Amino acid sequence: MSFLARAEAFEAVAPEWERLALAAKAPVFATPAWQRAWWQAARTTQEALVLAFREDGALRGVAPLMRDGGTVRFMALPDVCDFHAFVYAPEAEGAFFPALARALAPMAWDALVLDGVAEDSPALERVPAAMQAQGWRVEREREDVSPYIDLPGTPEAPATFDTYLESLPGKDRQELRRKLRRLGKAGVVRCVDAASQPELGAALETFLALMRSSREEKARFLSPERERFFRTLAQAMAQEGWLRLFFLELDGTRVAGCLCFDYDGAYNLYNSGFDTRYAGLSAGLMLKVLCIQEAISQGHRRFSFLRGAEQYKYDLGAKEYTVYRLTVRR
Repeated sequence: MSFLARAEAFEAVAPEWERLALAAKAPVFATPAWQRAWWQAARTTQEALVLAFREDGALRGVAPLMRDGGTVRFMALPDVCDFHAFVYAPEAEGAFFPALARALAPMAWDALVLDGVAEDSPALERVPAAMQAQGWRVEREREDVSPYIDLPGTPEAPATFDTYLESLPGKDRQELRRKLRRLGKAGVVRCVDAASQPELGAALETFLALMRSSREEKARFLSPERERFFRTLAQAMAQEGWLRLFFLELDGTRVAGCLCFDYDGAYNLYNSGFDTRYAGLSAGLMLKVLCIQEAISQGHRRFSFLRGAEQYKYDLGAKEYTVYRLTVRR
């Protein structure tokens, strides 16, 4: 298999890229819809470097990269992008990575930084082999974790929320049920999804306010630039049908929010927030539990908490999932 690789304009390749990403089951972060939102709202000095790999004119792979000075890296910075990936047809995997190295060889760069590479990504083995064949040095380091839950059930035996609860260790299960009962006694509880409602803009402002109020760290994170990115991203994901913006309502008041991506049979919990006045009811945690319940009811196979090793994820039954960074130096 021989590829013709060249840089192409983002929008020129985006329609084919989207079809390829869906067929290849690339993570939502590697779709042109997600990448476009970041590029429009968050980029600063970076130069787009979208490498398209074609065979007889047909798109067989995409390397969504950008260049900033002497560094080439995946498009979208890791402060808001949990996973990165190259997108290619599965049968093209063996040819893609050597073609990537050949395409990069004549370009001017000092370091190629590939962060957000999942532990089961073929890139962890394929990139070093292809780059070292060019005489370049490759470093690999553990970057973060991204815990997830394999949701119970099969098409033949659909799961229930009780099935999930029974899968937890006894102590965690009893504590979770206690907190759910306590929340139910506090008032009328509803879990609502505002993603498809005409009020999405207003709902997103409520969500951002809950993010800011929940932790000082999140308030600092939500700079005006990042708030603009969240608004752009939410609209883009809603347009694709992938956005879920859940709120926990207690007696009609929205006390917690979770922004999720519903993509490829999984819920991806991108960010969350809660009103600290309801911390005694564990409002933030309870909404995450209700999101898990919703994912099970939809027949989804996975609930991903995305990056971060917070203890609550493991208390809810999450497994460890490692994210790596590869750095290639000439």
